[in-house]
Amino acid sequence: MDEKRTKARAAAALLALTVLASAGSGATAAMLSRRSDPAVNTFSYANVDTHVDEDFDGRVKKDVTVTNDGTTDAFVRAAVIVTWLDADGSVASAVPAGYGYELTMNPDNTWLAGADGYYYYPAALAPGASTTGSLLTCTVTYPETPEYTLSVQIVTSAIQSAPETAAEEAWHVAVEHGRIVEAGVIG
Repeated sequence: MDEKRTKARAAAALLALTVLASAGSGATAAMLSRRSDPAVNTFSYANVDTHVDEDFDGRVKKDVTVTNDGTTDAFVRAAVIVTWLDADGSVASAVPAGYGYELTMNPDNTWLAGADGYYYYPAALAPGASTTGSLLTCTVTYPETPEYTLSVQIVTSAIQSAPETAAEEAWHVAVEHGRIVEAGVIG
Protein backbone atom coordinates (compact mmCIF):
# COMPACT_ATOMS: atom_id res chain seq x y z
CA MET A 1 0.00 0.00 0.00
CA ASP A 2 2.89 2.25 0.53
CA GLU A 3 3.72 1.84 -3.08
CA LYS A 4 0.20 3.00 -4.08
CA ARG A 5 0.49 6.02 -1.81
CA THR A 6 3.86 6.86 -3.18
CA LYS A 7 2.53 6.62 -6.74
CA ALA A 8 -0.52 8.67 -5.82
CA ARG A 9 1.66 11.33 -4.17
CA ALA A 10 3.97 11.36 -7.18
CA ALA A 11 1.00 11.71 -9.52
CA ALA A 12 -0.44 14.51 -7.36
CA ALA A 13 2.93 16.24 -7.25
CA LEU A 14 3.28 15.88 -11.02
CA LEU A 15 -0.22 17.25 -11.52
CA ALA A 16 0.52 20.17 -9.18
CA LEU A 17 3.78 20.89 -11.00
CA THR A 18 1.98 20.74 -14.37
CA VAL A 19 -0.72 23.14 -13.18
CA LEU A 20 1.90 25.45 -11.68
CA ALA A 21 4.04 25.35 -14.82
CA SER A 22 1.00 26.03 -17.02
CA ALA A 23 -0.05 28.98 -14.88
CA GLY A 24 3.51 30.31 -14.84
CA SER A 25 3.94 30.01 -18.60
CA GLY A 26 0.53 31.59 -19.17
CA ALA A 27 1.49 34.54 -16.97
CA THR A 28 4.84 34.79 -18.70
CA ALA A 29 3.16 34.70 -22.11
CA ALA A 30 0.73 37.36 -20.94
CA MET A 31 3.60 39.54 -19.76
CA LEU A 32 5.51 39.04 -23.01
CA SER A 33 2.52 39.89 -25.16
CA ARG A 34 1.40 42.92 -23.18
CA ARG A 35 1.07 46.01 -25.38
CA SER A 36 1.23 49.69 -24.59
CA ASP A 37 -0.45 52.54 -26.44
CA PRO A 38 1.48 53.57 -29.56
CA ALA A 39 3.80 56.56 -29.25
CA VAL A 40 2.66 59.51 -31.35
CA ASN A 41 5.40 61.76 -32.70
CA THR A 42 4.21 64.83 -34.55
CA PHE A 43 6.78 66.57 -36.71
CA SER A 44 6.18 69.98 -38.18
CA TYR A 45 8.31 71.61 -40.81
CA ALA A 46 9.89 74.97 -40.13
CA ASN A 47 8.74 77.76 -42.36
CA VAL A 48 10.19 81.12 -43.20
CA ASP A 49 8.09 84.17 -44.00
CA THR A 50 8.48 87.92 -43.66
CA HIS A 51 6.61 91.18 -43.83
CA VAL A 52 7.76 94.78 -44.25
CA ASP A 53 6.86 97.61 -41.90
CA GLU A 54 7.38 101.22 -42.88
CA ASP A 55 6.43 104.77 -42.02
CA PHE A 56 5.08 106.71 -45.02
CA ASP A 57 3.45 110.13 -44.93
CA GLY A 58 2.79 110.64 -48.66
CA ARG A 59 6.15 112.24 -49.44
CA VAL A 60 8.66 110.44 -47.20
CA LYS A 61 9.12 106.70 -46.68
CA LYS A 62 11.31 105.86 -43.68
CA ASP A 63 11.81 103.42 -40.82
CA VAL A 64 11.60 100.44 -43.17
CA THR A 65 12.09 97.17 -41.26
CA VAL A 66 11.54 93.48 -41.99
CA THR A 67 9.94 91.08 -39.51
CA ASN A 68 10.41 87.31 -39.39
CA ASP A 69 6.90 85.80 -39.44
CA GLY A 70 8.25 82.25 -39.74
CA THR A 71 8.72 79.53 -37.16
CA THR A 72 12.51 79.32 -37.20
CA ASP A 73 15.48 81.68 -37.01
CA ALA A 74 16.10 83.13 -40.45
CA PHE A 75 18.31 85.44 -42.46
CA VAL A 76 16.52 88.07 -44.56
CA ARG A 77 17.42 90.05 -47.63
CA ALA A 78 15.62 92.72 -49.60
CA ALA A 79 15.64 94.24 -53.07
CA VAL A 80 14.09 97.59 -53.95
CA ILE A 81 12.21 98.34 -57.18
CA VAL A 82 11.41 101.99 -57.91
CA THR A 83 8.97 103.02 -60.68
CA TRP A 84 6.68 105.92 -61.59
CA LEU A 85 3.07 104.89 -62.19
CA ASP A 86 0.41 106.82 -64.09
CA ALA A 87 -3.28 106.95 -63.07
CA ASP A 88 -3.93 103.62 -64.82
CA GLY A 89 -1.07 101.92 -62.96
CA SER A 90 1.15 101.74 -66.04
CA VAL A 91 4.87 102.23 -65.55
CA ALA A 92 6.31 105.45 -66.98
CA SER A 93 9.29 104.88 -69.26
CA ALA A 94 11.17 107.86 -67.78
CA VAL A 95 10.94 110.17 -64.79
CA PRO A 96 8.09 112.56 -65.63
CA ALA A 97 8.92 116.29 -65.85
CA GLY A 98 8.53 118.00 -62.47
CA TYR A 99 8.87 114.74 -60.54
CA GLY A 100 11.81 113.38 -58.59
CA TYR A 101 12.90 111.38 -55.59
CA GLU A 102 15.87 110.92 -53.33
CA LEU A 103 16.49 107.34 -52.24
CA THR A 104 19.03 106.59 -49.53
CA MET A 105 19.70 102.91 -49.04
CA ASN A 106 20.84 101.66 -45.65
CA PRO A 107 20.93 105.07 -43.93
CA ASP A 108 21.73 103.49 -40.55
CA ASN A 109 24.46 101.24 -41.99
CA THR A 110 22.85 98.10 -40.53
CA TRP A 111 22.47 96.12 -43.78
CA LEU A 112 25.14 94.67 -46.09
CA ALA A 113 24.96 95.65 -49.76
CA GLY A 114 25.49 92.63 -51.98
CA ALA A 115 26.99 92.73 -55.45
CA ASP A 116 23.80 90.99 -56.61
CA GLY A 117 21.53 93.99 -55.91
CA TYR A 118 20.17 92.68 -52.61
CA TYR A 119 20.66 94.13 -49.16
CA TYR A 120 21.32 91.49 -46.50
CA TYR A 121 20.53 91.86 -42.82
CA PRO A 122 23.61 90.32 -41.17
CA ALA A 123 22.01 88.84 -38.05
CA ALA A 124 19.59 85.94 -37.98
CA LEU A 125 16.14 86.98 -36.82
CA ALA A 126 14.24 84.86 -34.32
CA PRO A 127 10.56 84.26 -35.05
CA GLY A 128 8.69 87.54 -34.44
CA ALA A 129 11.87 89.64 -34.39
CA SER A 130 12.46 92.62 -36.67
CA THR A 131 15.51 94.20 -38.24
CA THR A 132 16.92 97.32 -36.59
CA GLY A 133 17.73 100.51 -38.42
CA SER A 134 15.99 101.41 -41.63
CA LEU A 135 16.56 99.65 -44.94
CA LEU A 136 15.97 102.92 -46.75
CA THR A 137 14.57 106.43 -46.70
CA CYS A 138 12.92 107.93 -49.75
CA THR A 139 11.68 111.48 -50.26
CA VAL A 140 9.52 112.22 -53.30
CA THR A 141 8.86 115.55 -55.02
CA TYR A 142 5.98 116.06 -57.43
CA PRO A 143 3.68 118.84 -58.69
CA GLU A 144 0.75 120.11 -56.66
CA THR A 145 -1.69 118.07 -58.73
CA PRO A 146 0.29 114.93 -59.51
CA GLU A 147 -0.54 112.64 -62.41
CA TYR A 148 2.05 110.07 -61.39
CA THR A 149 2.90 108.30 -58.15
CA LEU A 150 6.21 106.88 -57.05
CA SER A 151 6.13 103.15 -56.32
CA VAL A 152 8.90 101.89 -54.05
CA GLN A 153 8.45 98.13 -53.79
CA ILE A 154 10.47 96.21 -51.22
CA VAL A 155 10.79 92.56 -52.13
CA THR A 156 12.04 90.38 -49.29
CA SER A 157 13.07 86.79 -48.98
CA ALA A 158 14.15 84.70 -46.02
CA ILE A 159 16.08 81.50 -45.48
CA GLN A 160 16.64 79.39 -42.37
CA SER A 161 19.82 80.39 -40.59
CA ALA A 162 20.79 76.87 -39.49
CA PRO A 163 22.68 75.17 -40.84
CA GLU A 164 24.77 78.09 -42.06
CA THR A 165 25.44 76.27 -45.32
CA ALA A 166 21.79 76.76 -46.34
CA ALA A 167 22.28 80.52 -46.77
CA GLU A 168 25.82 80.14 -48.06
CA GLU A 169 24.79 77.80 -50.86
CA ALA A 170 21.47 79.42 -51.79
CA TRP A 171 22.46 83.08 -51.50
CA HIS A 172 26.24 82.95 -52.09
CA VAL A 173 27.06 84.65 -48.81
CA ALA A 174 29.70 84.01 -46.17
CA VAL A 175 28.37 83.21 -42.69
CA GLU A 176 30.54 83.18 -39.59
CA HIS A 177 29.28 82.52 -36.08
CA GLY A 178 25.65 82.98 -37.11
CA ARG A 179 26.11 86.28 -38.98
CA ILE A 180 26.35 87.11 -42.66
CA VAL A 181 29.77 88.74 -43.06
CA GLU A 182 29.98 88.94 -46.85
CA ALA A 183 26.99 89.19 -49.16
CA GLY A 184 26.20 88.15 -52.68
CA VAL A 185 29.74 87.67 -53.96
CA ILE A 186 30.79 84.11 -53.18
CA GLY A 187 30.75 81.22 -55.62
